Amino acid sequence: MKLVLFTPATTASAIGRMASLVSRALIAQGHAVTVARTEDASLLDTDTHDFGVSAVPWNDARGLRRHVEGADALIYQIGDNLEFHRGCMEWLPGHPGIVCLHDFFLGHLFYGWSGTRREQALAVLDSWYGKDVADRFFAYPDSASFIDGTRDASPMTEWVCAMARAVVTHSRWGLDRVLRSCPGPVLVAPLAYDAVPDESGGAAPSADDGKLHLLTIGHVNPNKRVASMIRAIGDSASLRDRVRYRLVGKIEAETARSLTALAAERGVDLVISGEVGQHELTRAFARADVVSCLRWPSLEAASASAIESLLHGKPTLVTDTGFYRELPDDCVVKIDPVDELRGIRMALERLAEDPVFRHSLAGMGREWARRVFTAENYAGVLIRTIRSIGKAEPMLSAVGHFASLLTGWGGSARLLALEETAGPLRVFNEPTADTLA
Repeated sequence: MKLVLFTPATTASAIGRMASLVSRALIAQGHAVTVARTEDASLLDTDTHDFGVSAVPWNDARGLRRHVEGADALIYQIGDNLEFHRGCMEWLPGHPGIVCLHDFFLGHLFYGWSGTRREQALAVLDSWYGKDVADRFFAYPDSASFIDGTRDASPMTEWVCAMARAVVTHSRWGLDRVLRSCPGPVLVAPLAYDAVPDESGGAAPSADDGKLHLLTIGHVNPNKRVASMIRAIGDSASLRDRVRYRLVGKIEAETARSLTALAAERGVDLVISGEVGQHELTRAFARADVVSCLRWPSLEAASASAIESLLHGKPTLVTDTGFYRELPDDCVVKIDPVDELRGIRMALERLAEDPVFRHSLAGMGREWARRVFTAENYAGVLIRTIRSIGKAEPMLSAVGHFASLLTGWGGSARLLALEETAGPLRVFNEPTADTLA
């Protein structure tokens, strides 16, 4: 098959890293892949992941169009960040394809897209969620209140999925909105990911100082629960003496000052390393005894950092919600968000005192992750999805015809999504083995 893969390509993008694995797997399976870079124009000259082929920038309309017009399928990797996915939102409306949905919340993507399209954006919001929600969407004073106010009322998942011919996503917890809005097949595939091995082997921490080395990676923001981790460690005399907690990833100066002050107040050994390159990140994983991948609220369809931690063979703490809830209980430690501090403290105390438990948890997690999160599995799901679209074409054409009639009579997207409207149209959509219902 001839495939066009729309994706961020910069090495700063975890989605780009995943897509590069899938691209090479598809090529190895005999498919012809064209990669379309989707970042903002200012990022199109940055270093890229290895996709096995050269990438065409999304804004090279003439060069890209000939690939798009000759393709068997277009595949869009989409997450909640317009800076990395601008090209997707420029091409998807006019050239529908498979959306690989990395987040079940796309509010920031939509907010950025709306910058030069405010009236159009308000119409989209009104159409899906109603005027009251539309009036509030752009009025939140900060990011935290924006997420709290929109993640349930207007996550914009429907906006993107309604433009897709099919959706592949990476967990089941947010599927309801996808199934209501995507007219074609919807499949769930484990995220493709790998762990870059440490040069020394990476099997055990390099530090031997009697400390339990705890690691959190990625942009340090409130939903990573770093402050809760510090408080839980500080609440336990044994953990205060035993744990060294390291943060690796982007962190704003004010956040660093606040967390440093909290750690000093609670007597917690905190190390803030900031952003690092891939080599140092791999070394950080190798040194770690335990990795915290707590998230609240959890908005992603899958967590690359949790998967990477498992692949590195590290005991991993996760919040018992969303994607993390779907991980096997014998591969991670799940923390109840309702009783977070107590859960963290008890989990860390057990991990600190029971090396046999740490070793067993790490081994089970690594072996399971190696079987599940592979590029070959993901490439196979994409090919199944393309074939499912072919089976669904008569249904899509029929639904499109009746949707056009309703739109012509004044129907909105919200009206089309109602059970009273969509229910009778299911006569055209007999579920197949590839369709989640």
